[in-house]
Amino acid sequence: MILKHFIRAAAICGLFLTATAQTSTLAPPNPEGVSIGHVHLLVPDVAKSRDIWKSFGATEASSGSLQMLSLPGVYILFREGEPNAPSGDTSINHIAFSVPDYADAKAKLTAVGAKIVLDNEANGQVLADLPDGVRFEFVIIKDQKEPILFHHIHLATVDQPALRDWYVKTFGGEIGERNGMPSAVIPGGRVDMIAARGGPAKPSSGAAIDHIGFEVTDMNVFAAKMQELGIKFDRDPQRRDEINLTIAFITDPVGTSIELTQGLAEVK
Repeated sequence: MILKHFIRAAAICGLFLTATAQTSTLAPPNPEGVSIGHVHLLVPDVAKSRDIWKSFGATEASSGSLQMLSLPGVYILFREGEPNAPSGDTSINHIAFSVPDYADAKAKLTAVGAKIVLDNEANGQVLADLPDGVRFEFVIIKDQKEPILFHHIHLATVDQPALRDWYVKTFGGEIGERNGMPSAVIPGGRVDMIAARGGPAKPSSGAAIDHIGFEVTDMNVFAAKMQELGIKFDRDPQRRDEINLTIAFITDPVGTSIELTQGLAEVK
């Protein structure tokens, strides 16, 4: 038994050291081999949306033929098209990044024509709808040294604890809470659960935030875990050599489309 625990600890340590040795945008994975990976947006004009994200500090990145933007803790991907709903109406209500300065954060949102939904300087929070339908939040952490970091994904559900437990079990997250909301804490950020108003939110597929993504260190191991949990793939794991990734899709209990990737952590 002692040897078994030693081997597991050594494997986890080795995994951590391998991940931190790279200059990856993504955080080192948890013991389940999972970290926050990417957010995929469906927007009417990719060029305009990319400019908005670059004004927030995003930089160019690529994996093979796949073009994306990089921010500490997450990649942002885009597909051009007309979304069927703004993200605020869906299970993926919004995504958030932490920054150290409130005035600068609000100025950046104003400059890109965002509609301010919630402005609470006392609580260190600015929530806005970007022109492409993506709901976006700046969380103010005054002593943060980095200019911007990925902070959280905010999911809407009628049963917050149940959805939190699903993310904890599925992705090996830690049980957490923020501002009274149940959370699943996953390396690179957290998944917070907000109460859906007026009944269940719309599924995310086809909306402004089409899906969220988690990076896994071993897709085969993760697929075996999905089978054990009784979670069916919407799209089975597939190696895509042209983008240097193995990808798969699942859906959470409230209709959030989730992409699983293996290989994003290797992008430098």
